[in-house]
Amino acid sequence: MRLWLLLGLLGMAGAAFASGGNVQPAAPVKFDQKSALQFSQSVVGQQMADYALLDRNGQAVRLSSYRGKPVLVSFIYTGCSVTCPATTQYLAKAVKYMQNALGADSFQVLTVGFNAPWDSPQAMRDFASRQNIKLPHWEFLSADAATMQNFTRDLGFSYAYSVTGFDHISQLTLLDQEGKVYRQIYGDNFELPQMGEPLKKLVGNVQTQYPGWEGLSNRIRLFCTVYDPSTGSYTTDYSFFFGIFISLVMTYYFVKWIVREWRRAPRRNPPKANEAVEIKPS
Repeated sequence: MRLWLLLGLLGMAGAAFASGGNVQPAAPVKFDQKSALQFSQSVVGQQMADYALLDRNGQAVRLSSYRGKPVLVSFIYTGCSVTCPATTQYLAKAVKYMQNALGADSFQVLTVGFNAPWDSPQAMRDFASRQNIKLPHWEFLSADAATMQNFTRDLGFSYAYSVTGFDHISQLTLLDQEGKVYRQIYGDNFELPQMGEPLKKLVGNVQTQYPGWEGLSNRIRLFCTVYDPSTGSYTTDYSFFFGIFISLVMTYYFVKWIVREWRRAPRRNPPKANEAVEIKPS
C-alpha cells in the first residue's frame, strides 16, 4: 500500500514538472461565460482594497502606490502557451498607441498572474522577457493564493480549470485614479477605442486639473487626440483649432474691409429745414 502511495506521489510530482508547475485537478470544472461576464460587470464602480502584491523582483508593492493615475489590469497565467501571450502582445500594441497619444507616464499597466503559487515573481519575470515587454510603467505582479483569490474576486475576474489549463474570459480592467473599477474591456482583439476612449477621459480628468497654462494646454491636446480608423491608432489633430484661427483671421480682414469702404464712401449732407429745395423741370 505504501509502495502504491509513493508511486502516486512520484507521478504527481512528474506531472507538475512536465507542466511547468501548473498542476490541474483531475476533473475539469465547467466554465459559464455568461455568468462570468455578469460577475465581471457587477464590480464596476467598486473601490479596490489596498492589496500587497509582488513585482518581478519579489519586492512587495501596495496597490495604493499606483493611485493618482489610471491603471490597466490584465490577467494571465504563465503556463499558457497560446492565448495569454497573444493577448499580451495585442495589449502591448494598444498600450504603445495610447502612450504615444497621451504620454508615456499618463497611465500605468499591471499584468497579474492568477495561477498562484505557480505564477511566481520569477515566472512573471520570465513571461515578460519572453513577450519582450519593455514599455515604461508596465509591471508584472503575483501574489500568494489567498491574496490572489480575493484580488481576482474584487476585480470581477473568474476562471475555471480545464483539461488544457484554464478557461476564463479575456478581461482588461480599467481602474480610475482613485482605485475604483471604472470599465471592463473584453476580447482578445478589442477595438482600440474600447480602451482608448475611457482611458482618455480618465487621463483628462487628471491632467486638466493642473493650474495655469499646463492645464489649458492639456485640455486642448486631449480634445485634439482622436481615433483615426484608417491607421487604427490615435493621433493629435489640431485642424479644428486651425480652422477656427483661419475663420477669425478672415472675419477680421472682412470687417476691416467693410469699415474702410464705408469710410471711403462719399457723404451727402441732408438739406437744412429752412433751405428751399430746387425742383428742376423734367
